[in-house]
Amino acid sequence: MNNTKRNSLSVFFAFVLIFSAQAWALASGDGHSHSEDSKESKAEMVVMSDWKAKLKSQIKREETKEGDTGRAAQVDKAMSSLMEEIQGHAEKTGNTGPFSNLSTMQQMDRSWFLGPTGAGESVSSGARCPSTAPVKTLDISAINVEVTLNQWLDFHPGYMYAITKNIPAIREEERLNAEARSNPGFDPGAVSLGLQTDLITPLAIRGNQGDCMVITFRNEVEEEDAGLHIHGSSQIIQATGQPATSVNPDANVLPGKSVVFEWYIQPDEQEGAHSFHSHAGREPGSLGLIGTFIVEPMGSTYLNPVTGKAAQSGWQMMIAYDDTIDPVSKDFREFVLIYHEVGDESFRPLNRDSEMIPQRDPNTDAYRPSARALNFRSEPFGINNLAMQEKYFHMEDESMAYSSYTFGDAPTTIPRSYMGDPAKFRLIHGGGEVFHSHHPHGGTIRWLRQPKADSKGDMLLTAAWDNPVKFPVIRTVSDRVDVEVIGPSEVLDLQTECGSGLCQQLAGDFLFHCHVAHHYVAGMWGYWRVYNTIQSGDYPFVSTDAMVPLQELPDRKGRMQPPVTSDKLVGKTMDWFDKKWNITKKTSDWSKPIPDISIKDWVTMMVPPM
Repeated sequence: MNNTKRNSLSVFFAFVLIFSAQAWALASGDGHSHSEDSKESKAEMVVMSDWKAKLKSQIKREETKEGDTGRAAQVDKAMSSLMEEIQGHAEKTGNTGPFSNLSTMQQMDRSWFLGPTGAGESVSSGARCPSTAPVKTLDISAINVEVTLNQWLDFHPGYMYAITKNIPAIREEERLNAEARSNPGFDPGAVSLGLQTDLITPLAIRGNQGDCMVITFRNEVEEEDAGLHIHGSSQIIQATGQPATSVNPDANVLPGKSVVFEWYIQPDEQEGAHSFHSHAGREPGSLGLIGTFIVEPMGSTYLNPVTGKAAQSGWQMMIAYDDTIDPVSKDFREFVLIYHEVGDESFRPLNRDSEMIPQRDPNTDAYRPSARALNFRSEPFGINNLAMQEKYFHMEDESMAYSSYTFGDAPTTIPRSYMGDPAKFRLIHGGGEVFHSHHPHGGTIRWLRQPKADSKGDMLLTAAWDNPVKFPVIRTVSDRVDVEVIGPSEVLDLQTECGSGLCQQLAGDFLFHCHVAHHYVAGMWGYWRVYNTIQSGDYPFVSTDAMVPLQELPDRKGRMQPPVTSDKLVGKTMDWFDKKWNITKKTSDWSKPIPDISIKDWVTMMVPPM
């Protein structure tokens, strides 16, 4: 169609729209005469004009007071310029058909079109570390990596932040996982149960209140810029003193280059998590270039829960207080849980045969199986577990999808602790696509919505330090919740009331997941495991599962004992939460000051009600 015809049609549709609008106005009348309508319309126009004049006058007065005289005129000018640009784009692309103006109206949404103003965020000098601050140094690299999502070896090419000295071990994990995909039969490669010792996981690093953090950041990503932007920090480029914000070009590092960041964590900085990612592009963040920086109490030390030795990073950590600084507070276990998607909503991970995983799980109807993840791990119900049930037993039982008895312990996050250990969960949304909802199971799992706003926060955290709590605190300043909704880059700090085992002090597994049903069915779940016996890593002799050892918190050492078979208890006096019991072989006598209880009755009393 030539331009003349297009223009003719434009005029025709314009007349149609005008006529339709007039006809609608006439049809909407309620019986008043045209002259009365005209008088009312004129009156309304006068009122409207008066209202607009008052509004413009008010805007001018406010602009003058705020030192922004003429800003409204500048906005109008920018708007006109933007509309001319939109119109010019339409003409260049040939989008000048009869509905082109309606397209512009839709962009405008009957309001101001949001666009660049030409102004940029200013960058000024930041605060350097004082010479008296303790200095902590970290050497971190951004790298390409194949991320394996579960022991079925679903995977995707991605990115991650890594402690630079750990890169050789990461490459070995990557090699073992790739090799396992080509082996016949079930081979989990380097994927551990419960994500206990794996290095291919989102980086979690720490610094104390009052510390000077010096972070050397290296970009080892192939042919892409990368950065490390810590939300809520006052991080600067050490060489220039300028803030390391997204608008500072020095904060985004070219491939093969490096930069040194500096951050003085103020002594009164709030304890808790800060998410970090790269501002050099969206795709790397959606495929793994994410992490967490946790600000810890002043003077804290960070201990690996498997070895008990000092550690630089890890999603699980034992945080030990310096008694010379804080002799009152109790050591605690810290768990960093990152809810995130794998790629954008159109991205599809691969199975062990490098075939794209379907967007819809054929066994459960869940959307994006293996693409809803926790800390780089995803365990979908259908495409692997239930499919295996169907293959070998010709049935599918979705009710058993969480079961360690049926499928073994999951490769997703399994935080581990001993009964009574104080526990803090750092909850992070590392994705950018959809909201998630952290929901743990267990009856009395709850926490203060604002733990630092309530003077009872630390007391509630350690309430079950020695014994179960039969009568929990009822009134608190902050309300208490058992589910948290989180959006992209949002972080929350959860202090579980009564710590590990909750107020009733129970050993066992406490399931948690995203409470959006198709998210957890697609793989976004894990469980918190609480023990009442020491775990030495030598299953089936001392440990009660096949996982690695678990050290006790420094200020709770000696509380956990090795497990024994029930017959070894006969003849012993048990001290169970400040009440003594004599264990006999057959006879119970409850009338004695220290009751006799048969081993059968004792075991019955210990197991959950049927």
